Amino acid sequence: MVNLVADVASFQPEDLGFFKALASQGVKAVIVKLTEGSADGTAYINPKAQNQIINARKAGLLVNAYHFARYTSIQDAKNEADFFVTVAKRMGVGTDSIMAVDLEASEITPNLNAKTNAFLQYVKDCGYPNVDYYSMASWFWNGTLNPDAILAKNKWVANYGVSQPGVNNVGTWQFSSSWTVNGAKVDMSYDFSGFYTERHVTVNSESVVNTPKPKPQPVTYDTWTDNLGDVWYKEEGTFTLSESINLRWGAKTDSTLITTLNPGDVVKYDAFSKHDGYVWLRQVRDNGQFGYLVSGECDSNGKRTSTWGKFE
Repeated sequence: MVNLVADVASFQPEDLGFFKALASQGVKAVIVKLTEGSADGTAYINPKAQNQIINARKAGLLVNAYHFARYTSIQDAKNEADFFVTVAKRMGVGTDSIMAVDLEASEITPNLNAKTNAFLQYVKDCGYPNVDYYSMASWFWNGTLNPDAILAKNKWVANYGVSQPGVNNVGTWQFSSSWTVNGAKVDMSYDFSGFYTERHVTVNSESVVNTPKPKPQPVTYDTWTDNLGDVWYKEEGTFTLSESINLRWGAKTDSTLITTLNPGDVVKYDAFSKHDGYVWLRQVRDNGQFGYLVSGECDSNGKRTSTWGKFE
């Protein structure tokens, strides 16, 4: 199951109960907004950031940080990076944390790739080797951002109301801006790569994953609800089709078609869901993406009424 990571700012609570509630929903890590602009410019510091960091750790969550970019030049980008790093160190953000830059302000778009590289390199040079950048999918589509030209390779991309990020090779996908926790709304992401939800150390200037031994957890059923409200159940197996079935990017009959599978084709799946009169299977694909197909019909109580192939 893909790990969840929440990003929080001054709009979200700072109390321990909020972060414990996040953890109880399966969230593994948070990305806390620290700063915006530069020390001699906007000079914004999230007034809740220190308590959010402290209480997230108390709740057992990994802590990462982000900066909201306002830079309009290479030097301005470096100044903002210096402000970000200074505040991060003051607030006790560890050098194994991910340090991300939020790219969405309209004034930053000219020469954005070069300015962002200047920002990220400055952060790395200050002792934080694990860096990333965030933006909306449309900025990748329209060429504002060129991922091949940016030194950070994870990519944290926002795209809501869809079943896929819409950008190739995305490491972390912000799929919702209205995930509810204790009555508060929070942005939520799938961390496909584990970049934010596993810990990293530096060995010979290279960042490597250092996953701590997990604490014993009570046994729970491996189920989850996706962003469309449908419940999924973990199950691995193969399904051999007995008739032609459409493979789609989402678990809806109007989702975008990937291809039409033929009788005799074998699909490996890792989860199933019963909704909208069908039993859906989830196919694991490359780069943390999934395909979806119906394996038969079910009634309103979720009882299977037909099977369009053979399970093994």
